[in-house]
Amino acid sequence: MAGELYPLESIHNFIEKTVIIEKPQRYVSKFRPTVLEETKPTNYMKTMGPTRLDVPIPTNYLKKHSKEPKLPEIKQVKTHYICSSKKPAVPTGPFLPPVTTPTKRKTTTPKGPKQTPCVVDTNKGHKEYHNRNSGLVPVYIRKKDYGEVPNYLMRRKAKHQKALEEYNINLKKQEEHETMKYLSDMECQAIVEDLKQKYNELNAEYQRLPFMIDTPSMKTRKVRLEVEMKQLEDDIKLLNRLESICKNK
Repeated sequence: MAGELYPLESIHNFIEKTVIIEKPQRYVSKFRPTVLEETKPTNYMKTMGPTRLDVPIPTNYLKKHSKEPKLPEIKQVKTHYICSSKKPAVPTGPFLPPVTTPTKRKTTTPKGPKQTPCVVDTNKGHKEYHNRNSGLVPVYIRKKDYGEVPNYLMRRKAKHQKALEEYNINLKKQEEHETMKYLSDMECQAIVEDLKQKYNELNAEYQRLPFMIDTPSMKTRKVRLEVEMKQLEDDIKLLNRLESICKNK
C-alpha cells in the first residue's frame, strides 16, 4: 500500500525520520541535602553587605533631630481635692479685728569665734585655709614699700652716674694733654725711611710669590700684601707732601 500511495521516486521517501532517544535520569546522591546544609555559608554580609536592600522611599528622608532620643510625654493628671470639713462662715456686720502694732523684739544671739576663710580646691571636698603661707592671701601687695624702687637700685644708679662723670672728666684731661704737635724735619724723614724699609720688605715678599696662584691661601696672601703696600705708598706720599709744604713756608 505504501508503494502504491507513495512511489519510490516520491520526495517523502528521502525525508529522514527523527528518532527521540530518552536519556536515563541523572544520578543524584542521597547525601546531597546533608552536604548542602553543612557547606552553607553563615556570613553572607561579612564584607559585601546584605544581598538585597530595600529601595528607600523618597518621602522617608533623614530629618533634623530624628535620631535623638525622645522623652515620653508628660501626662497631666487632674486631681480633685475634696474637703471633708467646711470652714466657718465669714462674720457679718461692721466687726473688724483689733489693730495691733507689732513690737520690736530685741534678740541677742551669741557670736561665736570668727572662722578662718577657706577654699575647697578638690572635687573630694579638701579645704585649704587662707593662712599666711598658703599663697592665697595677698600679703606681698599689701606691703608698705610695694611698687617702690628698691634702695640698692638707687645706690647702684648713683654709683654708675658718678663713675660716668669721672670718666668724662678723665677723657677731657687726656685730650688736653695729647694735643697735636708739629714734627721736625728729622723726625719726618726718619718716619719716611721706616715706611720705605717696610715697603721694600713687603715688595720682596710679593716678588717671591709663585707665578701660578691657584690655592685660596696663596690668593689671600697676595691680596693682603697688595693692600699693605698700597697703604704704605699713600702714607709715604702724604708725608713727603707735608714736608714740602713745611719747607716752602
